[in-house]
Amino acid sequence: MRLLSVISAHISKKIALCLIFFIATIFTSSAQFFNKDIQAKILIERNSEFYTFHAGARNKTATDYNLKYDYSVFRTDKDGNVTKSNQSDLFFLKGDETKILSTLTVNYNVEDKIILVLLVYDSDDKPIGKDRLVLEQGGKTIIDLNRNTPKTTSRDQAVAQDGYKIDGLVLQKTLTKSGRDFFRMFYSEYYNNQIQSPVNILIKEVPGRRRNTLISVEVDGNLVWQFFAQPRKEFLTNMVRISLQRVLSFLNRLEKQNEQFIRY
Repeated sequence: MRLLSVISAHISKKIALCLIFFIATIFTSSAQFFNKDIQAKILIERNSEFYTFHAGARNKTATDYNLKYDYSVFRTDKDGNVTKSNQSDLFFLKGDETKILSTLTVNYNVEDKIILVLLVYDSDDKPIGKDRLVLEQGGKTIIDLNRNTPKTTSRDQAVAQDGYKIDGLVLQKTLTKSGRDFFRMFYSEYYNNQIQSPVNILIKEVPGRRRNTLISVEVDGNLVWQFFAQPRKEFLTNMVRISLQRVLSFLNRLEKQNEQFIRY
């Protein structure tokens, strides 16, 4: 019986290693076909006691997609034993939408080697988005949190001489409670979906017709959405949804423009 247990453990270890090798092969071949329309991204959040790794997907097109994700974690202990766990599910991604699919936390005291792999598949079960993160020393690994920041930057945006880059901010210039409520709801959705912008986003409210006020959403000084304020929560919720979609659409266009500029 003991011999069978040893053989079983050895086979499980070989299977896990084969899976890691297979995934590594995917990541090193045909890279140009991944993350083109649908981007898979493992986003990192650092807290007081642990790292949080968010598995996210971003639609870089105006087309809606039915997709599937697979978020896998390979853990290797000090004896070389490999264990695998994963979360997988179907999801729907609207055009220009960003969505958090799953979350994993790792305590700073964990020293096992950890490999996180995120794959996104289309409706034909073809992988179209991928991201991979290796923690050689587990929670003790020094992680560059700047990997969360998109590579896209404005052509007019200068890099600081000390090498430190500040992401875009979400700012407000509101006048009424409705304006402040909209900003709070907008920022909550912006943060919860781990959206990253290289340029500033401004929520601005100005006097409108009669007693109404006009709320506008600007990205890098460009107007992307505008509406007359109403205090109803259902109305503001809908305006937040539309505004985020317009913001993401603008950021996607900005990224493509800068990719073309860099290419040529």
